[in-house]
Amino acid sequence: MGRMHENDTLIGEMTRRTYLKAAAVAVASCTRVLAADVDVELSPGEPGPEISPHLYGHFIEHLGGVIYDGVWVGRDSKIPNVGGIRKQFIDDMKRIGAPNLRWPGGCFADGYHWRDGIGGGAKRPRTYNFWQPRMPKGMQATETNQFGIHEFIRLCRLVGAAPYVAGNVGSGTPQEFHDWVSYCNAPAGTVSLADERAANGDREPFAVRFWGVGNEAWGCGGSMRPEEYAQKFRLYTSQFPAYGEPFLIAVGPRGHNPDAGMSWTSGFFDAMRGFRPPDGFGLHYYTDLRPTQVKAATFSAPEWYEVLLRGARMENVLEDHWAVMGKFDPEHRTKLIVDEWGVWYPPGEEITPAYILSQPITLRDAVHTGMHFDIFNRHAGKLAMCNVAQTDNCIHSLFLAQGDKYCRTTVYHVFDMYRPHMGAKLVPAKHSTPSLSVQGIAGAATLPGLSVSASIRERRITATLTNPSLNDALSVRLRGARATEARGTVLTHADMKAANTFAAPETVRPAPLTVRVSGGVVEFTLPAKSVVAVEVVAT
Repeated sequence: MGRMHENDTLIGEMTRRTYLKAAAVAVASCTRVLAADVDVELSPGEPGPEISPHLYGHFIEHLGGVIYDGVWVGRDSKIPNVGGIRKQFIDDMKRIGAPNLRWPGGCFADGYHWRDGIGGGAKRPRTYNFWQPRMPKGMQATETNQFGIHEFIRLCRLVGAAPYVAGNVGSGTPQEFHDWVSYCNAPAGTVSLADERAANGDREPFAVRFWGVGNEAWGCGGSMRPEEYAQKFRLYTSQFPAYGEPFLIAVGPRGHNPDAGMSWTSGFFDAMRGFRPPDGFGLHYYTDLRPTQVKAATFSAPEWYEVLLRGARMENVLEDHWAVMGKFDPEHRTKLIVDEWGVWYPPGEEITPAYILSQPITLRDAVHTGMHFDIFNRHAGKLAMCNVAQTDNCIHSLFLAQGDKYCRTTVYHVFDMYRPHMGAKLVPAKHSTPSLSVQGIAGAATLPGLSVSASIRERRITATLTNPSLNDALSVRLRGARATEARGTVLTHADMKAANTFAAPETVRPAPLTVRVSGGVVEFTLPAKSVVAVEVVAT
């Protein structure tokens, strides 16, 4: 049986012998103590809901270096590109099967007027960008509008991703929003806007299904109360051009608020009584370290655990909002969407000053990502989509890019390792791993000692496991799969602060993990501070 995904393209010039030797050293150096024997009981005969590929979604915004330089290098650039779009970005997004892309924001969306981004590039106006006040003194964030809806759709088509477009409610009008929908989706030869799209180079409709009705209406998207936004939502959607089967996403709460945004959720759905509910409800939840002194690149053991402790709250946030939504909508016609998530550190470690909100990405962020994906998988029946914030050069990035410099971060590799879950059926996984007693920045705390999710597609089971402990490995037995074959991949490093950088882009990378199959049980060691994916062929 072959590996989950061949790593030949990642190995580069490293010989396979050197690669395997390095992998063995890395795993051994991270396996200090076997803290416990862990039995994980899988129930593949009782599969749950499908894990939508959209749970592994993406987000790119006109912010810092995300679009310009990160994604868009220009048609005349010496950097390899496809019609101005960075080729390496396209290739890597295709490799991980990126299911969707959210654009143009973010806070930028509620100041964006789509007509500024169509027509010949030389005719497109230069406009103000919401993020200008965040720029370093003397630097400008002027929007050139060279990357508009046509370029975005071309990127989606090159990657194979579904477009998710966030409309402008904060400074736009219902007519502007509806005109954009018609411009994108109306068949050529019908409405005049469709002919205009064809004249601008795209006769075929863009088939945009996912539409965000604004963004963060409680903040940069309008500073509204939930009942005010509910009225806006109804106004913007009651005459919505229904080409195809639109999926309309309402602005959800700021889940990392002290009250987890519960007042927004209850207030919005209360104001929607008697009206058609949205298809999706877009919760934002950041593992927000901005109020602290925790740094992205250099940190202590308590600061390692602080990030994971705050990240683990995601599970309760999803469960609590789902319960409140159910009080107003017992049939749960509205699904949850987490269209912004990630670890957000204080400013000061940007890859270059103009790339505001960019930050180093370390092994800690990879472990956080594995824990989040396991949470999303386990709650697949509640979730329609999740979007990491953001895909490149901003917050929880998969890629860093600056000019001709480019690297895949540790987070990218977790996306790659979890790819077999996409479109598979959730498999119940039970274990009784003791909680970890750890020190966060506020003192003693407890953290789940193991994160697990599993799925099945035909006879092939994928189990993903994350060990948050800095010191202790786990001896794991996967039971219930009646395995005949198994393969494993591990992402770890001896240094908790290890990161991939422009100078050292291969510091942290997936490696083969030794697994044993005996009597239908899969056995392996889960190293400290690691993410592991095991693929099993079952009888």
